[in-house]
Amino acid sequence: MSSKRIRVSLALAIVVALGCGPVSHVEPPPPKPVPKVLVIGVDGVRTDRVLTTKATYLRALMSEGLYATGHLDLAPGVKSLSGPAWSTILTGVNPEKHGVHDNTFDGRQYTRYPDFLTRLERLRPDLDTLAVTLWRTFFETGLLHQVDWHATLRPGVDYAEHLKDEMIIRRMTDLISRHQVDVVFLHLVNPDKVAHKHGPLGPEYTTALDTMDLGVGRLVDAVRRRPTFPNEKWSVIVVTDHGHRDEGGHGGLSPEELQIFLLAAGPGIRHERRHEAKLVDVAPTVFAQLGIRIPADFEGVPLGGEK
Repeated sequence: MSSKRIRVSLALAIVVALGCGPVSHVEPPPPKPVPKVLVIGVDGVRTDRVLTTKATYLRALMSEGLYATGHLDLAPGVKSLSGPAWSTILTGVNPEKHGVHDNTFDGRQYTRYPDFLTRLERLRPDLDTLAVTLWRTFFETGLLHQVDWHATLRPGVDYAEHLKDEMIIRRMTDLISRHQVDVVFLHLVNPDKVAHKHGPLGPEYTTALDTMDLGVGRLVDAVRRRPTFPNEKWSVIVVTDHGHRDEGGHGGLSPEELQIFLLAAGPGIRHERRHEAKLVDVAPTVFAQLGIRIPADFEGVPLGGEK
């Protein structure tokens, strides 16, 4: 037999052998975990009082991620009030750009500098965004504008003050644990209300902080109870807007009124302690954790580092 015929016979034998053998099944690669973000805003929390309480769930997040404290760096004419602070947190730019200097919201520039949820909706309309706050002004002024689902208290209804946060936490934990969500913003107000009435140094404020901490724990637990949680990668951000004077109240420039903190835990955010917290860092952190390009006009940086 010629060498050429031998080579052809061997080739046919190999083809036949391969064709008659068992068919191997190649498993497809597992899907990439879906990034999601929960932002919890807590109003009027004095940083130096947080760790004098149990802070069980806040401490757990601190042990996983980044905890930054600092003071508001306010331009002339800007007050240490919720309007300017939450505008900075949600828009990712400072009052010189978003235009809000006090709680009148006069001069707001939300059309030019929209909140991060609205920006995400415009860039990625497939994302499911949720926002809940007890302060209707957020929606009435356009600070929170384009969101898939939002809620606040019904006007004219006399809710018990200490139950307001409980109502929205209960509603949000249900939504998070059972529904499709990608980006969530929740705004809690009870610590601020208590500090205005009783000051931040007494037992009433301690109780308010412990209750707030328990609410954070319930929200994080709702995330972990999601049926799809094993295929998701969640980031949690907790931020406050201002502090309080010892006697209660804010709006001025005392160190106690200017206190703020940021807490972030999630993929790529390393465990560390910082002392230069900036409210403008929240919005770019949300974008970075979602893997979405950070808008060029944001004035902060992502807490996990540049991405």
